[in-house]
Amino acid sequence: MFHKMAQMIQAHTERMLLDEVFATYRDVQDAAAEMAQVLPCPRCGKQTMKMRLHSNALSRQVPGITICDRCGTEEALEDAVHQPMDVRKWALIETYMKGANLK
Repeated sequence: MFHKMAQMIQAHTERMLLDEVFATYRDVQDAAAEMAQVLPCPRCGKQTMKMRLHSNALSRQVPGITICDRCGTEEALEDAVHQPMDVRKWALIETYMKGANLK
């Protein structure tokens, strides 16, 4: 029983941490767009985002986050077969959450 409770607490903590990272990134993404700066795609990590934030793909997995067109297409295909990529594998999460033990 204790082990199951510990797992539930860890899962909740992880979810809160991921939500916080994406909320912060939304703010950074919006600020960068206002300053006409382009950030790398948060999903693949490549410099494939368009200058105008609204002309990129809107993530199906993370509300309010824009991703590059290629990742948008991949998300659509994954959604069609009900096998979405785990957000913990996104470049944004792998880059900023190293050492947080999100496995």
